Amino acid sequence: MRFKPTTHPVVVRAGTDDGTALGSSGRARLKIYNQLGGESGYAVMEGSHAAGEPRIPDHVHSRHDETFLVLDGEYQIRLGDEVVVARRGDYVFVPRGTAHSYRNLGPAEARVVNIMSPADGVQLLAELGALAGRSGPNQALAEIFARHSAALVDPLPGW
Repeated sequence: MRFKPTTHPVVVRAGTDDGTALGSSGRARLKIYNQLGGESGYAVMEGSHAAGEPRIPDHVHSRHDETFLVLDGEYQIRLGDEVVVARRGDYVFVPRGTAHSYRNLGPAEARVVNIMSPADGVQLLAELGALAGRSGPNQALAEIFARHSAALVDPLPGW
């Protein structure tokens, strides 16, 4: 999937299975709904995740904010030094500089909308999606995050 900025109207129909594989198993799907380019703007994405997915490592963005809206299921979300549970209809705002990660608590598939600003943050997700289902050296993963103004952080104990 290409991540091209657009200012044109976009309609995404429910039930489509397009998108980019994301997560350690490659089963999660990432769909880019709309992206406004440049240093401003935002990207709206929908993720569909099997139980325990996605396995995005704990990280922090230095120049991107994220907002999550849970559409179905329950997600466990790390926010700094705490872990919260977000259920259908809950919004979670993660300001830049906050260590975070999230995963579906399962057992059924869950869906979430992720809004990232500025929009160029989706390039990190695109590179992670390209690694889906493959394990690589931690150094390579750290370099991907660093290219996109982010850094890996240690997970919380028991996370």
